[in-house]
Amino acid sequence: MRFFNKSLLSCSVHLNSCIRRLLLLTILLALCSAHADEEWLTRSQNILNSLEGQPRPAWLDNNLYQDQDQDQDQAQAQAHRQALDIVEDAKPIALNSLSALQKPLNNGKPLQVMFLSFSLGESVLKGIFEEVSGQEDVLLVFRGPKPQQKLPGLFAELKVLLKDINPVPNIVIDPIRFQKWAVSTVPEIVVEDQGKASLRVKGVTSLTWLKSRQDVGQQGDLGRFGEVFDITELDLLEEIKRRLAAIDWPQKKQQALARFWEQRTFEALPNAQENLQRTVDLTITAPHDLLAPNGKLIIQAGQTVNPLDKMAFGLCLIVFDATQKAQVDTVQQWSCRDKKARVMYLATQLPRQDGWEGLKALEQVLKAPVYLLTPDVRQRFQLQKIPALVEQSGNKIQIQERKVTSPTMAGAH
Repeated sequence: MRFFNKSLLSCSVHLNSCIRRLLLLTILLALCSAHADEEWLTRSQNILNSLEGQPRPAWLDNNLYQDQDQDQDQAQAQAHRQALDIVEDAKPIALNSLSALQKPLNNGKPLQVMFLSFSLGESVLKGIFEEVSGQEDVLLVFRGPKPQQKLPGLFAELKVLLKDINPVPNIVIDPIRFQKWAVSTVPEIVVEDQGKASLRVKGVTSLTWLKSRQDVGQQGDLGRFGEVFDITELDLLEEIKRRLAAIDWPQKKQQALARFWEQRTFEALPNAQENLQRTVDLTITAPHDLLAPNGKLIIQAGQTVNPLDKMAFGLCLIVFDATQKAQVDTVQQWSCRDKKARVMYLATQLPRQDGWEGLKALEQVLKAPVYLLTPDVRQRFQLQKIPALVEQSGNKIQIQERKVTSPTMAGAH
């Protein structure tokens, strides 16, 4: 989607030549509320600072009307990244619903990580939960839900086993840890110390037994000391990746684009009933100094200034209702006083049923990009009736409203 302020993005290509115009536009677009003085200063300074030295964003080169195909490897890589983000975001809240007494694990100390599964049996799991209750250096890890089970179902089963155990032990759903330590059977304990496994053992759930081995200085992989079982639960990470990879992303994108037009609130304006010309004075008083990124003073605090005395507006705004063919035909014939000014078409409405294809067709007719009018632009330029032409005249902004007498085309509202 595109809005008026997207026109400013081109400044990142040729920053030096755009700084002054960007500043002027920022000032112009902040003149509407009782707090306008503070707002325009803050916005202007932030934008100037953020643009300094920045390269052109790659996404500025994207074509709105073309989908970029991804091969299977790219889709899988994207799914993997998204799955990792989902799992990482979910970790802190995994079992918060089970107890309000859970505390964060101690950082910087060895952590005894015990990998578990419901394949061990409920009685064994409950015994483990009771043994590690209150031990903040112990983390119990499950890989995910069972096949055909959702996470709430898994949490419900755990909650039953944790009944009357207080405090609730540290339990997480963390398939990433299973993959990191290549855990394929349970139980297994890995002692994590500064990102490495200082000790690991299979077939053991007794922390007392583990401590006895640590006390005699044993380290590394101790092998298997008891019975192990296959993991009943799904690998949540792989399941998320599978589902993400199976999503038809181009279709999702099209659905999102379609919903945009269904949900978009337009800045509708009434039709002009007569030809009228108005001027807007942009004179303001600066509440603070405004400096360029190089430290140069642009406007001094307390100074009353008209931005148009310092730099040209450089734009010619044409505001119209794209659902009315007569207005579209009319603005095609308009020309701006300053032939060097950049013409910018702002549509108050577009036919919803035509969607993005309709916008594309309109741009082909006008031979120029079309932007949606936004509330702040309407307010700051005091737009009242359409079609209207907004351009600089001397040190003021001149607004010309024109009556269109031709039949209008009904549009979608």
